[in-house]
Amino acid sequence: MEKYLKYVESSFTVFAIIHYSANWLPLILSGGASEGDGTDINSFDFRLNVLLFLLTYLVSVALLLLRWKKFLIAAKRGPVIWVMILIAIASYFWSDFPARTLKSCIGLIGTTLFGIYLGSRYTLREQLKLLAISYGIIAVLSVVFAIALPRYGIEQAVHYGAWRGIYNHKNLLGRGMTLGGIVLILSPGLFEKGKRWMAHGAIVIACLLLVMAKSSSSLINFTVLFTSIIAYRVLRFRYILLIPSFLAIVTLGGTIFYIYTENIDEILGLIGKDPTLTGRTELWVWAREMIEKRPYLGYGYTAFWQGLDSASAYIIRSARWPVPYSHNGILDMWLDIGLLGVITYFLGFTINLLRAVFMARFSVGIEYFWPLIFLTYLLLTNATEGGIISQNSIFWVLYTALSISIMAPIEKPKPSHPQFDASRSSKLLPDLN
Repeated sequence: MEKYLKYVESSFTVFAIIHYSANWLPLILSGGASEGDGTDINSFDFRLNVLLFLLTYLVSVALLLLRWKKFLIAAKRGPVIWVMILIAIASYFWSDFPARTLKSCIGLIGTTLFGIYLGSRYTLREQLKLLAISYGIIAVLSVVFAIALPRYGIEQAVHYGAWRGIYNHKNLLGRGMTLGGIVLILSPGLFEKGKRWMAHGAIVIACLLLVMAKSSSSLINFTVLFTSIIAYRVLRFRYILLIPSFLAIVTLGGTIFYIYTENIDEILGLIGKDPTLTGRTELWVWAREMIEKRPYLGYGYTAFWQGLDSASAYIIRSARWPVPYSHNGILDMWLDIGLLGVITYFLGFTINLLRAVFMARFSVGIEYFWPLIFLTYLLLTNATEGGIISQNSIFWVLYTALSISIMAPIEKPKPSHPQFDASRSSKLLPDLN
């Protein structure tokens, strides 16, 4: 019976991760609407999607209450998370749309509770394994949708021909498979030998989807993250090799950055981009102008991007299209909860980053690289996209879970697990389980 209950609980976790990761239900409920096809996305009834999120909130609360002692311990490990939530809630009092802010805060609290459940219920190893299963399912379903249900799985208008799988936009598929592909690359050693072929197969599918999504920024981010997996192994080198290896990586990185900045127009042209990053830099200028008007507290959580009836009207009219967000996570957060929220977030992020480096250095197991890699992913993706502190977002779920898990005591390596030896450095992705 206990084994059955654990299976049901892990099944719920996988379902919730998929629902927070991929907006598959809005895609279906909209009939496969595509950007630029003239469809008014607000004309569809998405209440079923909202109800599923509410269900995940309620189940998470119930599971946390069943283990209330673990919940209290976990909650104490993420004080900055709670401060962020309080700032979002407090923004109700200065929000341009108080009702919208209050509604979004309820979703944010529910999303945070699922993240706390994930971080307190499962170890980092178990989290990574569940994520691998979830993204493996997402990858397979995305291929099925693209081949068997092309109206849903393939863009039909502005981005005609680009795959979007079970997401409602090609860039979201690219963003999801960037994270999912890295998770899958880390995961084979977490499974039994007879099941590792499935993880390897899922890696191939995720890479295929990245190409078919035609999202150049996602391909770049995936390449950087894959390189990071290799580079971060330096942290487990012996001290005699650690410093020269680190300096070599910094030198190489600096050289690449110099070449990029000196040839930015040509490089961007090769991947089909212009110096404005498809208009993003213009959005950032206009967003900064609006930030200057209310720099310290912002416009209220989720109150800025509310169409022509909100403060975002200036940006929408300037851009001449219905801009949904600034395509930069920090700017969006600044517009929502001001400099107060940005400083608080950076404080928590810095603490997590230092702890992640410590774990990667002094722990044994591929799963202990995961926090550092995910934080790197957040830096990359929020440079051109948004969603740092977002309701119903897998990124906030995982950030919350890692903020909890990363502060847990680090287990000492067992004798059966040899410490990292530089002689093994030729293997890119060793089985460290």
